[in-house]
Amino acid sequence: PKKKKAGRACAACQKAHLTCDDARPCARCVKKGCPEECVDGARKKAKYLQEIPDEREQDFPFDSRPAGRSFPPRRHAIPAATAITTFGSEAAGFEYAILNAMLNGNGSLFGPPPTDSNDPAAADSSSSKRPGGSGALTAEEVYRNVTKPYPYAQSYHYLVKHLKERFDKNDILRIIRALATFRPSLIALQMPLTEEDETFVERTFQRTLVELNKLISFSGTPTVVWRRTGEICLVGTEFCLLTGWKREELVGKKYIFELFDTSSVVEYYESFAKHAFESTATSITMQCVVLAPDGRPVPCAFCFSVRRDLFSCPFLVIGSFLPIL
Repeated sequence: PKKKKAGRACAACQKAHLTCDDARPCARCVKKGCPEECVDGARKKAKYLQEIPDEREQDFPFDSRPAGRSFPPRRHAIPAATAITTFGSEAAGFEYAILNAMLNGNGSLFGPPPTDSNDPAAADSSSSKRPGGSGALTAEEVYRNVTKPYPYAQSYHYLVKHLKERFDKNDILRIIRALATFRPSLIALQMPLTEEDETFVERTFQRTLVELNKLISFSGTPTVVWRRTGEICLVGTEFCLLTGWKREELVGKKYIFELFDTSSVVEYYESFAKHAFESTATSITMQCVVLAPDGRPVPCAFCFSVRRDLFSCPFLVIGSFLPIL
């Protein structure tokens, strides 16, 4: 009969490419006279997970290591300068570098997050006016005023800060694993883009908001629109009536993950990562809990779809909410 394959080979059998068994020490190590050296071999990770901290034997993300345990020296993230040189656009390079830093458990690679957490896009004057908020852009103003790419790296800084303050280790690991699943595709699509391409994408984004703003005003469904990094860009009147938030408190000032409870944030990122590069006709349905300004939970049925730009990168998410009574 065929010998049953072990769930995990020991280090010696793995190195020698020999069949092992589930006993520790295994039969081969006992036969060789070195039972004390029989330990589980290291299991290879999937390529896209190779830079994620291993919670079993290495460090936890963002220096949140439990006390009383010894850990090997932390691996250093790729320096920002090295990462940026591989991209045609500096903005894409910064986005890749901060994602790489997060997956290596080093969320402070570029220094502290933006000091003004109420304005995630403060550094980009071209994105400071948004349809649905005060001083909404017209189509003509979009083409005239948007002159540079959107600084997505700042948004990841804020995400790191938010995760450290609000989530436990297991939830953080689930979120960064979700980020890791779509990062390779995002990198592959952004590598050839130039600064002009990224500026064109931002113009397209702002022009799309102009049309979505008209559509949402007629729909009657509580709707929110946000970027792939979570910045809220449009809010329908019905969503404000449902949750008690004011439009001026959300547009350009809040991220969608700040409005969800912790379990809803984790489920959203896992669903987004799974469907980010699927057909744009696909909608994802789930349940979530939206937090009102006073912390009151508002249970909702939640449906979102991902829009992609000309270069097939996800750049906009449209979410619709219905209360669960």
